Parts: sequence; C-alpha cells; structure tokens
Amino acid sequence: MNPPTRPAPQSRWRLIVIALLTPMVVSLLIGWIGVEHSRSLSAQAAATDSFQRERALLILASAVKDADSRAAVERLLAGVDDEIAAVARAGDQAALRRAVAHAVTAERARAADRFTAFAEHRNDGYELLVITGVLVTLITLGIILALSQAQNDHHRAAIAAFEGAERHAAILASTTDTLLIVAPDGMIEMTNPASSTLLGYAVDELEGSDISTVLSLDLDLVGSGTDRMFLSDQPVRHRDGRDVIVDIAVGIMRACDGDHLVLSLRDASERIRAERAKDELISTVSHELRTPLTSLVGSLALLRAGTEDDCSPSARRLIEIADNNARRLIRLVNDILDIDRIGTGQLAMTREPLELRDIVAQAALDSEGLARRHEVRLHQAHTAGPLVVRGDAGRLLQVVTNLISNAIQASPAGSEVTLRAYTRERRAIVTVADRGPGVPANIRSRLFDRFQSQRDTGGTGLGLAISREIVRRLDGSIWFEDRKDGGTRFLFALPLLGATAPLPVQDTALPVILHLEDDADLRATVATALRDVAHVMPASGLAEARRILGERCLRLALLDMDVVDGHGPELIPDLLDDQGQPLPIVILSGQEVSATLAVRAAAVLRKGCDDMETVAATVRRLLDQRRDMA
Repeated sequence: MNPPTRPAPQSRWRLIVIALLTPMVVSLLIGWIGVEHSRSLSAQAAATDSFQRERALLILASAVKDADSRAAVERLLAGVDDEIAAVARAGDQAALRRAVAHAVTAERARAADRFTAFAEHRNDGYELLVITGVLVTLITLGIILALSQAQNDHHRAAIAAFEGAERHAAILASTTDTLLIVAPDGMIEMTNPASSTLLGYAVDELEGSDISTVLSLDLDLVGSGTDRMFLSDQPVRHRDGRDVIVDIAVGIMRACDGDHLVLSLRDASERIRAERAKDELISTVSHELRTPLTSLVGSLALLRAGTEDDCSPSARRLIEIADNNARRLIRLVNDILDIDRIGTGQLAMTREPLELRDIVAQAALDSEGLARRHEVRLHQAHTAGPLVVRGDAGRLLQVVTNLISNAIQASPAGSEVTLRAYTRERRAIVTVADRGPGVPANIRSRLFDRFQSQRDTGGTGLGLAISREIVRRLDGSIWFEDRKDGGTRFLFALPLLGATAPLPVQDTALPVILHLEDDADLRATVATALRDVAHVMPASGLAEARRILGERCLRLALLDMDVVDGHGPELIPDLLDDQGQPLPIVILSGQEVSATLAVRAAAVLRKGCDDMETVAATVRRLLDQRRDMA
C-alpha cells in the first residue's frame, strides 16, 4: 500500500494560452484599425487635393485679370476642369470669372464636406478603438479570473482528495485487522501493514501475489452469495508455513472491471483461547455446582419426608427455604448453560412430532407445587382436537414451565393463571395468562433479552431469552399482550402439522439425509415428499446443520444457497460420511448456481421449476447409486 503523494499546484498553461491569444486578437484589431486609418488618410489626401485645386483656381482667376499672362493661363488651364478651360479659350473674360468663382465656391464646399467626413470618420474610429479596447480588456480579465478560479477550485479539490486519501491510508495503517483487496482474477491488489504482523509478509510481497499464497478461498463460491459474508475459524498460511486461525469478513466491491473482494482478517487466537477458558469454566460450573446441588436437593427432600412429624414448624420452614434456594440455584446453572449453548449454536434440539396439549398438561402438573406455595390456581382451557407439532418435547416443556413460573410469581395471592392451547391459521398457539400488574413500560421493548427480569419476580432474566431461542429454532414466534381486564398474556405459536394426521412412526431403516432450508413450509413439504425415501433431518441454519452432522451419520445433503446465518455451500467441506468420503450434494435453490459449484454438486434443482416428484426421484436415484457403490 503506497502512501498518496500531495498534489502540486496546477500549471498555468491555460492562462498562458489566453495570454498568447489575446495579443493575436488585439493585433487583428489593430490591423483593422490600420485599414480604417488608411481610409482616413485617403480622405485627408482628397481634401488636400481639393484645397490645391481651389488654390489653382484662385491663381487662375488672378491670372485671368492680367492680359499679358496668357502663357501662364495656358499652363494653369491644364490643371482645371475641361468646362472652365473651354470658357477660358473662348475669350469671354466675364464668363471665365464667373466659372472660376463658381468652381472655387464649389470646391470650397467639397473641401469642407471632406474635412467634416474625415473628422467624423476619425472620431468614430477613435470611439470604436476605445470601446474595443475596453471590451477586450474586460473579456480577457473575466476569462483569466474564471480560469484562475477554476484552477484554484481544482487544486483545493485535489488537496481535499489527498487529505482524504491520507486519512484513509492512516486508518488502514492503524487498523489492527489485516485488510486484503482481491481483484477478480484472484490477485491481491492492496493490503495494509497489519498483514505483516499476522502473516509475516511485507506489504510489497503480498501486493501482486495470488490470494492462494495465504488463503484457500473459492472466489466463485464467495462471489455467488450476498455482498457480505462472515467466515469464522478459517486457516491462513503464515510466511513460515504454519497456519493461523482467523475470522474473515468478506465484502464485495463493485467496479467497472468486475467484483473485487474486500477481506478483513482478524486473528481468532485470543477469541479461541477465551472460548476455551469459558468452556472450561462452564464445565467446572456444570460439574462442581450441579452435582452437589442435586445431592443437596435430594437430601433435603428426604429430610423433609422423613422428619415430617418430628421437626418443629420453624425447622420445616428452614428446610423448605433451603430446598427452594437449592432448586433456584440449579435452575440458574441450567439457564447459564443453555445461554452458552445458544450463543455457540450447540443448543441440542430434536424435531419429532408431538402433541402440544400433553406438553402443556405436563408443565401444569410440574408447576402445581409452586402454585400452591404462592396461593395461585392453575386453570387449563384447551380446545378440542389434536395439536400436533414438530419439536423437542423437553425444550417445549422448558418453555411452558418457564412461562407458568413467571405468571405464578407475578400473580397476587388468590388469583388464577389460565393455560390454553388452540389452533389459528395453521398454527398451534399456547397462552399463559395472569392477573398480575403487567409488564413495566421501561422493559417492554427488551423483555426477551438476556438478564431482563420480567416484572418484580426476582428471577435471573434468562428464562424468557432461552424460551425465545427455543421457539425460534422450532420456526415459531413468542410474544406478550396486555389483558383488557388487567394482567398479561404470554403466547407462543408453532407450525401445525395437521389436526387429524396421526403421529408418524420413524423408520430407522431409511437412510438419513440433511435438508438445509430456512423456509419452514418448504422443509415440511420436502419431508413429506421424501417420507418413503429417507429420514429427513431439517435445519434452518448452518449452526443447526453442523450440530446434526456431529450427531447423525448422513447419506446425502440437500442444500439451499442462502439461509438465515450464512451461505449454504459453506457447509460443503463438512459434508463427509462416517468413512470420511464426500456426501452426494443436491442443491435446491431459486438462485443461479455458479459453474464451479454446479460441478461439485451431484444435482442442481430449481425452486419453482422442479416439482417435488423430481426432488424425490433425484434423491432416490443418488441414494441407490451410493448403495450400489457400497
């Protein structure tokens, strides 16, 4: 990355051109004025001739009076009009005098007219010269001023651009992340000094080299996605040959010569060390706290059951307090562990058909003890008919139990918490309604965020955040409403599989395939179409798909191009079977698929063009081929 150079003041060549053109224009004007001056001189010469003629006539008139001057008269006649010469030769002296006097008078008049015309012409020329000079001067000054102003503006703009470039260069130089700008042909066009620290190369060594020198990056794969991507835990090669793990933010810079990649590489070593330390802490918390707390809760339960009649009321009260607080600590530890799993995408979640009303009934049964302690009644009001959804029974029980617990703790003694499960618009909906004081206005917008306790219940503020993540991962939604007659109603909705459809029995003999798709309806449609072909493990995002890869032995992968947390083909390097061999990949997408990616895939199907029968036939054919090869 070469530093920008400060622009020098612009040359004055335009002003020089104007300075050269101006004399030429003035010279032409002077030449024209010279012509006009010659005309003036001609007029002056004519006036002079007229004056000489008049003088000759006067001499002639004087000579005519003298009879002895005949010879002189003859000489003078040669310079006068033929008419006067004829009169003189006739010898009529009176007529000659009259003709000469008339000619003198006429000549004087002509001379006067010529002098007047000359004076007027000279005055007009002078005025024209003055006006022309003034106009030329003003125009020249205006042009020079305009050019000077434009030159100054251009220079100021160049200085501003230089200062901006200097500022950007300073930002790049001070940025701790390594920045690489990669041309469409894969060559590194520019980098910053931080690359030397991370990769060990000098800046001039990297600029002009191929991106494969430091990073294995599929340009077609990256370019076929959105304008921004994030790749975590990617290895890059140091100059000494070792691998450095980095997080890569990828941006697309549109240019006339093609799309350039802007890569921001951040060393992930510290983050990985911090995550490892956090995981160790979580493991310690899990082992060192949950185990003794579980023993403590069990011991207190045995103590309370065995000494029901032997202990005094105060002792029983102390045992109950200890039991409640121990259970509260266990819930806190469990919530912390779940929040950590959510943050790392490792929250275990199965998707099995289940009856949602049974989950609500079990949660109500489990919460009876808490309701009695708070003197609150639980009332269930379900609608008739099954509510079959696809989800994780344990996690959904956790959601409903958490909502019931919050409602009980927020309700006044003697009130009622109402549970209801019903269907609406092809969704199964569960509501938990209380008669409490409602949600305070200051936390309504962030109630489902972490560490935001619902009302004054003394909770940790993690339960609703965990419930939201569980419901979202099951393609549902969760929210709350104010009740018209006081209190709050919490609701969550999940896609309904069918009110009359029996719960299907999983055929464990079918091959297991992965379907990565962020549209819940399409996932359900594909699962139905493939129910006799394979057991489909649906995933709405990359994190969930990677979890499935770690838990199940797959035989095929069905991928969409774009999902909620990234680009579907990012999963390709991880798609290996139990023998380490690449899995067959079927791309089912509405986007264009690059030639490079199409070569990697066993089949490319288009949403809206290929129907479900084609999808099922393609998957069946690929599974049969794989079975025959085995």
